[in-house]
Amino acid sequence: MNESLKGPLWMVGGVFSLTLMAIAGKEISLQIDTFEILFFRSVIGIVIVLLVIAIKGLSYEINLKQISTHLKRNIAHFTGQNLWLYALGSITLAEVTSLEFTMPIWIIFFSFFMLNEKLNKFNLISIGIGFMGVLIIVRPDIGSFNFGLVAAAFSAIAFALTNIYTRRLTKTESTLTIIFYLTSMQLIFGFLTSFIDGKLDLPSSETVPWIIVLGVGGLAAHYCITTALSYVPPSVVAPIDLLRLPLMVLIGIIFYSETSDIYIYIGSVLIVLANWLNVKKSKSK
Repeated sequence: MNESLKGPLWMVGGVFSLTLMAIAGKEISLQIDTFEILFFRSVIGIVIVLLVIAIKGLSYEINLKQISTHLKRNIAHFTGQNLWLYALGSITLAEVTSLEFTMPIWIIFFSFFMLNEKLNKFNLISIGIGFMGVLIIVRPDIGSFNFGLVAAAFSAIAFALTNIYTRRLTKTESTLTIIFYLTSMQLIFGFLTSFIDGKLDLPSSETVPWIIVLGVGGLAAHYCITTALSYVPPSVVAPIDLLRLPLMVLIGIIFYSETSDIYIYIGSVLIVLANWLNVKKSKSK
């Protein structure tokens, strides 16, 4: 296979995995507590990771050198996942996905403060356009406050923080180490928070397949995207990921009879434009 095609093909696999995760989250988010969803998903994830470590003899890669950064990363990720799952059960797939695409904009913002990266005019313009898109979609109104939209918006912020910490970790940690701490810490967080209501409810036969999709899909998405980035730069990967937005709109219309008003499409176009500006700038470097 042509080397130039491997990266885009792996990214298509990542888009497919992320799409399946969104559908699975939509199916079960109103049936099971989000904490319990993440706990059972992490059970599947840690089993897969431990099997890989045992079969390939990679236990030597796991270390405690960056444990504090792993902890910060996974607190942010756990928070983002819970908000994302809540949003999936509360608003349309189009709204969740469009707000999710503000994550690259927040990454730029946090990179300035946490990684000492410089902001240029393209960054500032994209942040401004993206923020306008969010305001158009959310349309803050105290009289009709929508927690689902706010949850989706803040999940993007949490995922951006996750990516910032991931960027720090990849300088010294292997992908396997990052995934190991992801699944193990999420398992602990999910187990402890599941008892907030005093009990841990087991999933039904109907929800087990969707939890498996979330567990396997999460690992597959991470692996596909990481592999894609090993072949091609982010400027090639990002436009492929943007295909998720129209795909989610279609899935929402066809399978969930979701309808969206003109404001969602206007806001989504602005968010996509903000991401495109960043891609354009990265290509020109």
